[in-house]
Amino acid sequence: MTPNNARPHSSFLVALLAFACGSIDPHASDTADSGGTPASVLLPLAAGNRWTYRVTDGDDVETKNQVVGELEPVGGSGPNASVVAFRMTTTRGVDGSNETVSWQAAVGARVVRYREQAFNATSGMLDIEEHWDPYKLRVDQAEEFLEDGASFLESYDETKLVPGMESTTATRGDRWTVLAASESVTVPAGTFDAVKLMRVSSSQGAVKTYWFAQNVGKVKEDGGQLEELESYEVSE
Repeated sequence: MTPNNARPHSSFLVALLAFACGSIDPHASDTADSGGTPASVLLPLAAGNRWTYRVTDGDDVETKNQVVGELEPVGGSGPNASVVAFRMTTTRGVDGSNETVSWQAAVGARVVRYREQAFNATSGMLDIEEHWDPYKLRVDQAEEFLEDGASFLESYDETKLVPGMESTTATRGDRWTVLAASESVTVPAGTFDAVKLMRVSSSQGAVKTYWFAQNVGKVKEDGGQLEELESYEVSE
């Protein structure tokens, strides 16, 4: 089974179709109040949930922490400013000075990201802000999209805002493929049965592979750098 999904914009249609390499079928409603209960909870979002990762980039090894905060409006200047989502804070480095804040939510069976801010590790000032229309997918938890070989295309508008510069907006496309519906993966936090997913960006050709374990979250990420789960606290 190879379900496909896309909402291509006319100016980007040819490139997206070439990248899709297959038929494109519409996905279920993507609005914030869309229904549908995921068969698996691959990224549990609840205030207080936290994950710690070991990040290896060449010879450099550091710690990355992610904490889910309270629900609040996404804010910013994007189309989802009034949408209520979880505020997720990500810190890296020994002193946690490298900080990123994003606003994420469950939309039906999907976990999505609406907006993100990255701050300078030295000054603490905002380096860059991004928002997405309608959103940027983190993981689709629907049963029909978690079978071996399942593949679908996501398209969205990405706006980047750098302080002191004009904002830029471009249409992006990500091809998601299920490499394994069930694979055993061992990381410092233990051994997990995980769904193995690959995401290929049509705009940059970047390839990332993710392992998500049910009721745990992301346990491993590979692509550019390696992230491995060291510990986690997730409410049942």
